This record gives sequence, C-alpha cells and structure tokens, in this order.
Amino acid sequence: MKNAFNHLERVTSNLFLRKRGEKSSSKKNEPEKIFVSTVFKSGTKLLEHLVEKLTGLSAHHLGMEVGSDYESAAPIIFEEGEFFIWHNVPSLAVKTRIREENAKPIFLIRNVFDLAVSQYYHFAGDVDAAIGHSTRTTDYFASMGRDEGISVILCGATSERFHWVGFGYHLRQIQEILKFSKEYPCHVINYDQLVANKYREIEKLASFLNVDLKHDVLNRLLDSSSLDAMRESRIAAVGSGKHFRKGTPGDHVNILAPQHYHMISQLMTTYAPMLPSLCLEQGVPDIIDAGVARDIATGAVCN
Repeated sequence: MKNAFNHLERVTSNLFLRKRGEKSSSKKNEPEKIFVSTVFKSGTKLLEHLVEKLTGLSAHHLGMEVGSDYESAAPIIFEEGEFFIWHNVPSLAVKTRIREENAKPIFLIRNVFDLAVSQYYHFAGDVDAAIGHSTRTTDYFASMGRDEGISVILCGATSERFHWVGFGYHLRQIQEILKFSKEYPCHVINYDQLVANKYREIEKLASFLNVDLKHDVLNRLLDSSSLDAMRESRIAAVGSGKHFRKGTPGDHVNILAPQHYHMISQLMTTYAPMLPSLCLEQGVPDIIDAGVARDIATGAVCN
C-alpha cells in the first residue's frame, strides 16, 4: 500500500536521478520496461526497494490468485509507472516475452546453501502471516526437528498440511538464469555480494538501468536499504518484521547437517547439472561455494 511518505520519497529521489539515453528502446520516448525475477527467499524485498528508489517506479505485484507457475509468461505485464517483479524461471515462453517487449531483465540469485536455510525458516516461522500471506505451516514444522524440516524443504512434500515442490526446482531456476544471461543482456545480482559490497552493487545496478546516481542519493539508499531500516518500515506498516530475518552469508555451515549437503549435491546433479560449470564460467562460484563448484563440475564430489 502506497502512503504519502513513500510517494514524497519517490518524488524526491527523482529530483536527483536523471535517465541517460535509452538505447534499447525502439521508440525514442518509450520508457524502458524493467523485468525483475528473484529466486524465492533470495532477497526480493531488498532488490524491489533498490529498483523503486533508483527508477522512481513502483513494483507491480501479482496477487496470490495467480498461482505459482513461474514458467508462464501470461502474468508478465508492464504498466506505466511500474516495473514487473516475480519469481519467474527463464523458460522459453518467458524469454520470448522479454525479447518481444525489449525489456531489461534483472535477476537475483543466492548461495544455494543459505537459500535452503532461508526457505526453511520462511515456512517454519510463517513469516508473511502479518501481511495476509500465511502459509499455516508453523505447527507442521514444529512437529519435527530442524534437520528433518530442512530435509522436507529439500525433498519437497505433498500432503494436506504442506505442499512444496522441493529444492531442485530452485537449483534449476538459477541454472536457467545463468544460461539466459549468456544469450541476452541481463543484470544478474548475487545476493551475497549485494550484502557484502552494497555500494558497488548499487552502482552496477544503476549503470544497467541507465540511471545517473548522485552521491547523496546513494548514501540515502544505503541507509534506507539496511536490514534494520527495512524491518522497521515493515513493522510500522503491518506490525511485524518477521519477514526480515538476519542471515549472514555463509551461516549455513552452522545450520545444515552433512546429509543436507549430500542431498543438495544429488538434487543439483539431477535438476541442474550445468550449474557448477556455469557458476565457475560466469565468475559466481560462491553461489555454490568455490570448492563445491569445482568438485561437482569435475565429478569429484566428496562422500
């Protein structure tokens, strides 16, 4: 829900931002169409905030009634004054739509082990209940230990209490994102690098969006996009900041059990066999950790 403060802040941001020439647009005065796709629990709200403040556009949110067919291009829409954001997989239909619209795609990916942990806590804590998107899964995951719960997230489940596609789907999504970035001009953001080097990553995002980024605007954006600031904003809006759980990149080593790494390796082999080599090739080995990437890519996975 937009309030007067957000509107004023967006207008103020625009006073400091100036678009450069839109080379990709076939019509001189046609605004660029921005397509944002994030892997589920990879930092969606953070990227949404950054794109809003950099462009002055609002996020076009899809309702829950749309479902979760992330490979369908049907829900993709570019409204005036908005950018599209969802969890799309770059399927043939989605890629065709991006090309037809001459859109600028931005993708957000994350270290797969931290991603698995974040997905577990999303359901175990039912973190979006306060905004009307309850998964009603708190009791389900409370009935088992954490190690068992993470295994359910990895393997998937179909029951009256919990339906989940499993982690292999998201590994394949990351693989397809990296493949598409070799075919079409995309901006792929690594969440871990965004957290560690936010100043640099915002500058790179602004450059991709053809936005002239002023120093004072960048500093304000660094402040407003901090975990504490975004949590406080959510608390003020809906009374809960549970969605913004503090997860330090690499903290998976303190949470995942050895069998979880073995399970993820098997899922990667089955659903995303090209992911290790793509990570190495495109300079993002930390998505699956450098050592793991090399071991899987060469077939030397440790037992």
